[in-house]
Amino acid sequence: MDMPHGSASKRAGLRIKQNQKAWKFLQSANSAELRDLNHIALRDGRCEYTYGSLFRQWERYAAVFTALGMTELSSARVGLLGSPCAEVIFSIYGLNMTGAEVSVMASYSAFNPDRVMQTIREEKLTDFIFTDDFAQVNLLNALLAHRAELGLRNVLLLHVPMGGPTVHPMLAAAQEARYQNSKGWFAPICMDTLLAAYADQPVHYASQESSDTAFILHTSGTTGGMGKPVALSDRAFNTAVSGFWKMEELQFLFDDPVSGLIVDLSNVYGLIDQVHLPLSLGATVAVVPAGALNPGFYKAIPAFGITVLFSINAMFEHWMKLPEKTAFDFSSLRAVVLGGSAVSVKDKRRYADFLEKHGAHDVLLMNGYGVSELGGACCLSGADLEDDSLGYTLPGVELRLYDEEEKVFRSRADAPCTGVLYLNSGALATPTLDGREILKLETISRRPFVTTNDLVRLDADGKITYLGRANRYFLHEDGRKYESGRVEAEIARQSGIESCGIVPVLHKLHHDNIPMLCVKTLGGGEDAVETVRKALRQVFCVDKTLALDQLPLQVLIAEELPRNANGKIDLYAINQGQVSGQRYRVETTSFQKRVTDFRLLPLGDDAADMIQYVFQDIAADMKAKLPCHKNDNNMEENNTMKNMNPFACLNGINQMGSQMMNLLMAQLGQAGQNPAFFGMPQNMASGMQQMNQMFATMNQVNQQSCQMVQQMFNQNCQMMQQMFNQNMQMMGDFCTRLMETVPQAKAEETSETPAVVED
Repeated sequence: MDMPHGSASKRAGLRIKQNQKAWKFLQSANSAELRDLNHIALRDGRCEYTYGSLFRQWERYAAVFTALGMTELSSARVGLLGSPCAEVIFSIYGLNMTGAEVSVMASYSAFNPDRVMQTIREEKLTDFIFTDDFAQVNLLNALLAHRAELGLRNVLLLHVPMGGPTVHPMLAAAQEARYQNSKGWFAPICMDTLLAAYADQPVHYASQESSDTAFILHTSGTTGGMGKPVALSDRAFNTAVSGFWKMEELQFLFDDPVSGLIVDLSNVYGLIDQVHLPLSLGATVAVVPAGALNPGFYKAIPAFGITVLFSINAMFEHWMKLPEKTAFDFSSLRAVVLGGSAVSVKDKRRYADFLEKHGAHDVLLMNGYGVSELGGACCLSGADLEDDSLGYTLPGVELRLYDEEEKVFRSRADAPCTGVLYLNSGALATPTLDGREILKLETISRRPFVTTNDLVRLDADGKITYLGRANRYFLHEDGRKYESGRVEAEIARQSGIESCGIVPVLHKLHHDNIPMLCVKTLGGGEDAVETVRKALRQVFCVDKTLALDQLPLQVLIAEELPRNANGKIDLYAINQGQVSGQRYRVETTSFQKRVTDFRLLPLGDDAADMIQYVFQDIAADMKAKLPCHKNDNNMEENNTMKNMNPFACLNGINQMGSQMMNLLMAQLGQAGQNPAFFGMPQNMASGMQQMNQMFATMNQVNQQSCQMVQQMFNQNCQMMQQMFNQNMQMMGDFCTRLMETVPQAKAEETSETPAVVED
């Protein structure tokens, strides 16, 4: 009786060297038997690639890279930007084959050319590759125009054909038409053209085994808006996946597993956990255009027979809001691994019920925990839906807990204990890149550890429970420490709270940061305020799990909270004002000098606080409209200016003085009617009135100049619009002719069988 393919690969993987190139590691793990090479490795809806043909694709791409000098011989470091697709996977391992280092950038960076070029400079990239589905014209033009300045030797364009059960035929046809139009202009740099031109080029294979900076991935950039580079060696890549082979409770997953690629390949959860890991186990990886962002991803589960689904909270939350008639079919699933953020007991139950409702029975629902600097997953929980722990560390992962009060590190022998979690494993990232430190390590017992900045509890049996973020805090003026992570964790556990996050808001009167709780409730509507009030009361007055000095002083109740590609609450987007909702001030109510409850008052009701919020709104308005750059006042760069009509923006600048003074005078006038307001000297008010008149005069003069230039700008816009309309008409006609040659098919079903690409 034949052993299942995954088991054979796993058995072989235990014997192979981890200190070799990543592509060679996968080839060794899947070459134990001839049937391994004939097993399906990738399915993307259009084609199926066996392991034999997958390795051949890597060689085809490596031949092109060899011909263009993208190898270790020229110290090549190649930037790669694109969607999760087969072509990007071919490029990553093809570059690894030639010894070129590869920096995989977040796909959303395609919409910000300046960010892309900044990364090229900072990471000293020598070549650049990106996919045509993210080939924004302004990005392509910027790279070609500044190619010499950036030091880029090659700029290549990958075509990503679309198809399969999750893509409507019209979308696939439009994508193909878009590429053919682009190819008419950029044919010499298109990968399909180069693959044909260099089909006979011998491949230069990397001479060294493991390179310290073979892969440069990036964190999600939750709070800073821009991910940090994480440099990983080939050995770290291979070691990161080997821990799963030794876990007895996961042996059933090795029997012909089929997994799906859902997130960006720029982070470890995508490239290591969802590509390198399943391929090392001999699994089949289903690749869906746009991954989890594809609204029809759920159709891929029954269509490809996915058995092991790597997922994120945001994917389940999206699915559960779709209409009841949506044709979910999760009957093929045997295991679901949730990653990217902590998962509450409440959410685990909701997701398990949702899966069972739609055909998934006896599914192992686990949440994985890891850090980018250790190659992804470090802990894995069990299937107990009543357990909110992170589970247990994977084989080969070592931990320490730092006790902030005692200032000591504790180990497993000291359990039970609580502290900041530090981790170490053989998958540790390289701490430097080109001589600069990109990862700070802590030496403990003569070994390097990475701090997760997560506060956890370690039980005697080794189980780890997440308590909140340890370093997400800010200091009040008197030096008190506000621990955002712990407050978020406690509020999120309360009834009626779906998700929440805390950001600092500058208090204008006191020049101090105050915490604002951004929250989404399950019910929403008018009941949301009462839900939040009860949650605050339960935490701070009833259970008293947090001291009152940790109370959020403001609350923003939003209909939706933004999440990044990893499913985490996007605190950076909240800080940038990209969330709308009603804001409230939190006020305490007391009985016999003891706080017993809270009130949520809409901001602006209290005249004494009016001046604060006037200035706060003005600052937000100016930051959104003015072309701010970093200066001595540490003002943040505002890239939205580059996407605005420049003359409309100039008009906004000219009007800003007048608008600001009118608003300020109006608010001060209202406040002055209240005896409780601390007042303003008459001479100061007169001076401000004169300034207002001066701004009005300046605005009239500047407005006349702007109107003249605006007319010229409008004429140019009309000409460009006419050209754009003509191009769109031509593309529409092309799509119509193309679709006439394509057999009609329903979006929900197809009878076509993807072609199998043999070696």
